[in-house]
Amino acid sequence: MQEYESPKGYYYVQRKEPSASVATTVKHSDIYKDPKLFYGTLIGYIKTLKPLCFTQNLFKFQNEKPTYLLQREGGKIVLPGSQLKGAIKTYMQALSESYDEEIERDPKNIKPDPVNAITGRGKYASRLLFNDIIIDEKKVKTKIIDGKQQWSQKHDNRYPSIRLYSHNDHEDLDHKVLFEVLPTETILDFEILIKGLTKVEMGLLSLAMGIVPKYMFDLKIGRGKNLDMGSVRFTPLKLIQPNKSFKNTRKVYVERELAQFIYSCGNAYLKSMSEANNENLNQIIEDSKRSDGK
Repeated sequence: MQEYESPKGYYYVQRKEPSASVATTVKHSDIYKDPKLFYGTLIGYIKTLKPLCFTQNLFKFQNEKPTYLLQREGGKIVLPGSQLKGAIKTYMQALSESYDEEIERDPKNIKPDPVNAITGRGKYASRLLFNDIIIDEKKVKTKIIDGKQQWSQKHDNRYPSIRLYSHNDHEDLDHKVLFEVLPTETILDFEILIKGLTKVEMGLLSLAMGIVPKYMFDLKIGRGKNLDMGSVRFTPLKLIQPNKSFKNTRKVYVERELAQFIYSCGNAYLKSMSEANNENLNQIIEDSKRSDGK
């Protein structure tokens, strides 16, 4: 096992590379025909456990102080679905066999690993769509908090390991900046469109979101993850599966049935996990437990 304690706000887990590239066999024309594939919409909410900042490097001087501002579009605060997808994808890679995307294989014959087969890579389209989260500033008041300039990762390449951020260990830096954040206890509604996943793939997605019963954990997203920011918890509320005949009837999973479905998918995936990936999962859960004070 790699060293766990990290004074810099992050730790590493071992990447498990697949022995061969994995290409999805799902065709768009077959998504609604194959009874073994799941499609639908997962709806729930995200609770911020620590201040949350998300920005496309929007760095401005406010009251003569350098400040990272939340991302806005059309006068509204927007948490892009792509940021949620990217954060969850990192946990998917830590819990599965995956390649490092920065290490190019044969660019003429790109075949995705199990994660990119789901999230999209090269000629393979994503089978997950994360909707942007629009935040009403009349209901949620942002705050400006003191922070430190985020550490640069350019000179810390530890391939093939995967960097994850701790909920408890924080980096101590010299250059002070300000962050505009959503405060702790903010509730954000999320919606994910699922387009043709197998039960095992659903299990990997659920596990990486930290929502599988008995294997739950919190995630880190946004800016300042190494600075005691960005801890969030996903809670699923409803899973809507349209009728395959496109009639008005549909299957809706809620409460106990939803928990049972997620647990069943999670177990289906867990049966295929390697010892290294299981170790990574235990490490992630342990760090999350410490954040709850358990």
